[in-house]
Amino acid sequence: MDQIGVNTMRSVQKLIKSAMKTRVLTAFPNLPQNSFEIQLEAITNNLNFEYKTPTVIRIYNQFKKQNLFGDLKSEVEVAQKIAATECQDNVIQKVEAIEKGFLTIQLNNQFIEDEINSILTNGLKFPLEKKQKVVVDFSSPNIAKEMHVGHLRSTILGESLCRILEFQGQEVVRVNHIGDWGTQFGMLINHLLEEYPDYQTNKPALKELEDLYKEAKKKFDSNEEFKVKSQQFVVKLQALDPVCIDAWKMICELSRQEYNKIYQRLNVKITEYGESYYNPILPEIVKECEAKGIVELDQGAKIIRVKGEKVPLMIVKKDGGYNYDTTDMAAAKTRILDWKCDRLLYLTDVGQWNHFKLVFEGAKLMGWHQPPNTSMEHMGFGLVLGPDGKKFKTRSGDTVKLIDLLDEAKERALKQIQLRVQENQQGKEFSTGTALSPEEFETAAERMGIAAIKYYDLKQNRISDYNFDYDKMLDPKGNTAVYLMYSYVRMLSILRKSGIQDFEVFKADHKFKITHQHERHLAAQLLRFVDVLQSVTDQLAINWLCDYIYDICVKIAEAYNQYRILNDEHTQTRLLLCEAVKMVLLQCFYLVGIEPIEKI
Repeated sequence: MDQIGVNTMRSVQKLIKSAMKTRVLTAFPNLPQNSFEIQLEAITNNLNFEYKTPTVIRIYNQFKKQNLFGDLKSEVEVAQKIAATECQDNVIQKVEAIEKGFLTIQLNNQFIEDEINSILTNGLKFPLEKKQKVVVDFSSPNIAKEMHVGHLRSTILGESLCRILEFQGQEVVRVNHIGDWGTQFGMLINHLLEEYPDYQTNKPALKELEDLYKEAKKKFDSNEEFKVKSQQFVVKLQALDPVCIDAWKMICELSRQEYNKIYQRLNVKITEYGESYYNPILPEIVKECEAKGIVELDQGAKIIRVKGEKVPLMIVKKDGGYNYDTTDMAAAKTRILDWKCDRLLYLTDVGQWNHFKLVFEGAKLMGWHQPPNTSMEHMGFGLVLGPDGKKFKTRSGDTVKLIDLLDEAKERALKQIQLRVQENQQGKEFSTGTALSPEEFETAAERMGIAAIKYYDLKQNRISDYNFDYDKMLDPKGNTAVYLMYSYVRMLSILRKSGIQDFEVFKADHKFKITHQHERHLAAQLLRFVDVLQSVTDQLAINWLCDYIYDICVKIAEAYNQYRILNDEHTQTRLLLCEAVKMVLLQCFYLVGIEPIEKI
């Protein structure tokens, strides 16, 4: 099932690959047709060519001993012959051989114009080839603890990934695998009942609950009587004792209220399927694994050995209890067999890769996970470090709370917006033709502060650690959300100043036509949209989308120096290009979680 239709956008790379393959086979008809694929790289810094390919080099090295190239003695000569070969297609205007056998490709002007006009008429519709049901497991905080900087990347990356997959047309299940079950609840409930016997009418705040947790842990480690009683509470909780369940529900609900405040500010939508969701089926999962014959006893624990791995999956501990391995195996079965998901994506720090590798292999041994029909992938990421490159801590040495990060980002953004407004009033910056009212400052600062944090995270190579630095995040120059948002505001200002009241009517009555080499260059970059998004979800690399957005904004800034948009004989076509840019930027902003501001 797909959603490719006459009104969807097209993958430019697929069209080029097909046209280039025809050109190669026309030049060298004896080449085996299925023995090679065209590889493409986008060119973003050349006004004349949009793509290049190294494929000729590989083809030449692969077949030169088979005498398929006649008298040609190098990949450069082969590339030159392919470039000189005439082929009728409406995508490629020109192919040119450059150094070392590379070919550069120039798109056909009419093709670019038609595709931009299609965007203006039909909007941005992704040409999905294969519909899938995808689980994205992200955020996953622990109950009774405030969300901290360690939850930042999973939450931001996960939300953006979900938005991109949904835009592509996939069915996405957003999963919050919260830590809401386990032995820690025995000591927490025990301590809660001692300190807050009236907790039903006098509920503690989450901060107090976190302090209770720390106190309970200290007491658990030092007081044998408390430890034994706490272990008894675990048994009672697992047996669904009403008092324990009531206390557990209160703790979970209190934590949930605090998480939701963060999710609301980050504009994150997620559904809770915590560890407790799988608790009822854990005994059944263990029995299934035993029946499959893959379980061994090892010093009282039940384990599953995975070929090539030193550490096994432990599905039952020595004391008979369950752990993360058991829960994640249960989750894998539920998601693949019960929910009928095709692709399972897990977002945690890279340190958990070995754990998930065992789970994926365990699910394969059980026959639940059957590649390539199902896919299980760990989207690991690096750590968020302090500005000094060390572990991110407060001055007192505590973990940095996520809510505090968001508050400070908003406060700093507010100061920057106020400064920007003053500069505009003094004529130091471009005039946007309209200004924020004092009441709108708060909303704009919230959007800019949150966007700055999100984008700075998303633009990183996700595997790498990065330093959390407000000054760099809120820099109005360079690859930052602030720069992108200002660029968008300026674009809107031009469209407003055009005096056109209804752009829908304007788009229906006029067609985009290339009148300047840089217009062509900018328009061609817009057409990379589909291929960029496809590569992002194939490789789980959201930073490539960030690079694309930044590149478009840089091209817009270049355009202002290349030609006039308003009050020019070509104003109509340039306004249409501005509208297409606005459409692409607005969609990209949504995908990376930026809520734009429309004036400064």
